[in-house]
Amino acid sequence: MRILEDERKPLPKEEQPFAARMVTPKGLQLRLMLTMLYAAQCAVGPGKQWGTPYPVESTAKHPVSWMSLSASVSQYAGPGIQLASEDVNRRRQITQALKTLEEMALVRANTGPGRFSTGLQLLCENGTSTVSSAIPYTAADDTEPYIEIPAEFFTCGWVHVLTNSEIAALLMWFDRLKYAGAEVGAEEGDPLTITYVTGDIRQGLYGLGRKAYETHQALDAYQLLDVIRPEKRYDSGKWEGYSQGESDLLCHRVSLAPAGFDRDAGEIVEDVLKRRDTGGYWARPMFSTPKRFDRFSMVSAAE
Repeated sequence: MRILEDERKPLPKEEQPFAARMVTPKGLQLRLMLTMLYAAQCAVGPGKQWGTPYPVESTAKHPVSWMSLSASVSQYAGPGIQLASEDVNRRRQITQALKTLEEMALVRANTGPGRFSTGLQLLCENGTSTVSSAIPYTAADDTEPYIEIPAEFFTCGWVHVLTNSEIAALLMWFDRLKYAGAEVGAEEGDPLTITYVTGDIRQGLYGLGRKAYETHQALDAYQLLDVIRPEKRYDSGKWEGYSQGESDLLCHRVSLAPAGFDRDAGEIVEDVLKRRDTGGYWARPMFSTPKRFDRFSMVSAAE
C-alpha cells in the first residue's frame, strides 16, 4: 500500500487495483468480471480450472452465454445509416468489455487477441498473469486471500443495478469488514462487525477517490450497509465546530446489513432512486428496519 500525502493526487492508473481501474461511467467490465468469477466458482470446485467458459452469444447448443448473464443499457437506434438492434449493441458492449479485460490480462481469447466469438479463457485474477505470460484462473480455496461476496449479490440482481463506483466501494467494505472481523474475533459471516476506512487507506490500498467513498449513502439507503455517522459530522463530511486540536473526529462506521442482499435489487433500487429524485437526498424505504449498533464498542474509535 502507498501512503498518499494528498488525496487530490491519486494513484497512477497503472498502480490502481483492477476494481478501481474498472470504475467507468458505462463500462461493463467490472460487472462482467465478477459474473465470470461467480460462474466459474459455480461450475468447478476450489483449486480447479474452468475449461469451457460460456460463449459470448447464446446458441441453440449453448443457451447460457455472457450476453444472457449480463444486463446493459442498449436501445434500438432506429432507421438510419448505422442501424443497430438491441442485441447488436449489447454484443458490442460485452465484446468491448472483454477487450478491456484482455488488456488487463484477466481473460484471453482462444484464437487471437480480441477474437472472442470462438470462446475465451479466464486468467488469474490477482495480477500475476500478464499478456505475454498467461496464468489460467483457478477457483479460490481457503488457503489464499479472497473477498467473500454473498451469492445473492448475483442471484438477486445487485450486480446489474449498482453503479461501478458502488460495486467497487462495496468490494472495499467487504474486505475491510473481513479484516475488522478477524481483529475482534468475530465469527465468519457475522453481520455485526463494524469497520471504517481512512482516506490514505482508501486511496493507497484500494485506489478509490472520495466520489466512490460517498457511495456509502446509496448503499446505506439500499440497506446493504448500515452506516453509523458521528454526531458532529454532516453528510458533506464537514464538522460542527471543527478545530485543529479536536481529538474526537471519527470516520463513518460501517457494518453489513443482515440479509440486505436477499431482496429483489431492481425493486429496492427503483424505490430509493425515486425517493432521492423527489426529496433530493438519500433515504431508506419506509419499511426499512432499524440499525443495530451491538458491536460498535468493540472497534477502536481512533481515525
